[in-house]
Amino acid sequence: MRYPRELIEEIRMQNDIVEIVSQYVPLKQKGSSYFGLCPFHHEKTPSFSVNSEKQFYYCFGCGAAGNVFGFLMEMENCDFPEAVKKLAERANIPLPKQNMTGQALAMEKLKERLFQMHKLAGRFFYDTLQSSQGEEARRYLQRRKLQPAMCRKFGLGYAPDSRHALFDYLKEQGFSAGEIEQAGLALPDKEGSGFHDRFRGRLMFPIFDPQGRVVGFGGRILGKGEPKYLNSPETVLFSKSRNLYGLNFAKAARKKELILVEGYMDMLSVYQAGFHNVVASLGTAFNKEHAATLKKYAEDIILLYDSDEAGTNAALRAIPVLVSNGFRVRVTQVPDGKDPDEFIKQNGSAEFAKLLVNAVHYISFQIACIRRKYNLELAEHRVRFATEAAQALTKLDNEIERDVYTAEISRMTGVEEGAIKNEIRKLLRKEDAAFQKEAEQKRLQAKRQYGAGRQEEKGLLEAQKNLLYLCAGHGHIYEVLQELLEDDDFTSEVYREAFREMGLLWQKSGNVFPAELVSHFEKPEEQKLITEIFAAQVPMDEGADLQKAVTEAVKWMKRTKIDRMTAQAASAEDLQRLVEAKRKLDALHITI
Repeated sequence: MRYPRELIEEIRMQNDIVEIVSQYVPLKQKGSSYFGLCPFHHEKTPSFSVNSEKQFYYCFGCGAAGNVFGFLMEMENCDFPEAVKKLAERANIPLPKQNMTGQALAMEKLKERLFQMHKLAGRFFYDTLQSSQGEEARRYLQRRKLQPAMCRKFGLGYAPDSRHALFDYLKEQGFSAGEIEQAGLALPDKEGSGFHDRFRGRLMFPIFDPQGRVVGFGGRILGKGEPKYLNSPETVLFSKSRNLYGLNFAKAARKKELILVEGYMDMLSVYQAGFHNVVASLGTAFNKEHAATLKKYAEDIILLYDSDEAGTNAALRAIPVLVSNGFRVRVTQVPDGKDPDEFIKQNGSAEFAKLLVNAVHYISFQIACIRRKYNLELAEHRVRFATEAAQALTKLDNEIERDVYTAEISRMTGVEEGAIKNEIRKLLRKEDAAFQKEAEQKRLQAKRQYGAGRQEEKGLLEAQKNLLYLCAGHGHIYEVLQELLEDDDFTSEVYREAFREMGLLWQKSGNVFPAELVSHFEKPEEQKLITEIFAAQVPMDEGADLQKAVTEAVKWMKRTKIDRMTAQAASAEDLQRLVEAKRKLDALHITI
């Protein structure tokens, strides 16, 4: 879908990239730039920068780059028109109805059909729950003390234990077998003769997106069988690594603190008890995509997983993911190995509220978990405990917090605080050394990659980037080069298009703003190439150095073209013309 460039620029200007990125990545300001851990690759030291002045992001580690549209496309796994739509909605800017490309139109229609199908499937499951077929499921919900009003609000249902009841129903509603399969609601028979329902004989939990639309289902088996819980597969609407159960309802609570639990019933019980700021992961390990989704709605997380070994380990895995995404994390667990659902049924809302109030800082939780592994009556165990706890404290940036917990470990073990602090410093130096070694290995790898046979290619790439950078910053340089450069002097269509677009921007606006130029390109890989032009360039002084830099870059580009044409020359006359062109090029001197 193509929108007017003026509208694209208005939407971009109304969505500051620092504000948008901060919803996903914790940033710290350094001058006009902000730095944080890159959301697109694993790293320990921040190399992800957001330039507030030029309104683009660039990662010096993995090379990810773009403007606010590109960032949203990567984080939300959406295309350019969808990113425009999301940011326009955020800025309350109405979008005109546009003609879509055939592919975009087909995808939009498919999504619309799938949303409609999921809504009808949810109604089918809900109605089945109320029928005689749903009697066992209703008894189960009564045993779990889930109120009818809650069942209605969350649209709980029942998938009949029939081979293709839902499939037949959806076919009657006008959906094709292919569409039903794409929605993940039916599977082809092994013999290839037809389809059967994915969910059969299961209590059904509709999964909503943050806008309250049904995008998938979770099903709990009521009789014997595996798996106990079954989710919809990945579709164009649903991803269990991004979606969280109950987020649409938690979002409506408008609280900056969310309670994170493990399962459907835990979430429903906590919500029914009056704590509406609760969400659940969908039977998969909590990951950075989940964290990025939650970052839009919360700043604080109370982690409430089961208190058994599996729940404790899951909490320990989730903590670093949440902390690295900038959440303030506290942890609580229900006693005696129970889950939150059991605890609330036995003890009530007031006692559950006390659990939340008494939630501890995640470091306290980690230290308590480490403590369980050792017998502090034994000297060797005290040493090992203090060493492992010191490792946990290296993750704290706040010196005051680190001092407080160091004193606590000292009290528990009898080890001097100074000794624990020395161990922490030693571990931090070791981590820094490991990071430096990794960085050096990456540098050497890059050197090998661009060495020898690729040196010429790299030099040509840098020449083009330098010229485009200078053309964006200096209108008089663009005017000179517009007369000298031809389309085929550029080896990349993206660079050719960028050079042409710069001319239009100089004419229209009297300047070339980097983020506006980036917006001209819709594909993430193209946006990355353009952002790289501005991300790592050192401004050059006016005068002889600038003239020399421009002249050498133009010579490199044109010499490469001549060499390419020479290799393809078909006659002696062609070769003679190219030799003459090269001679003239050697004498070229550009005056700026």
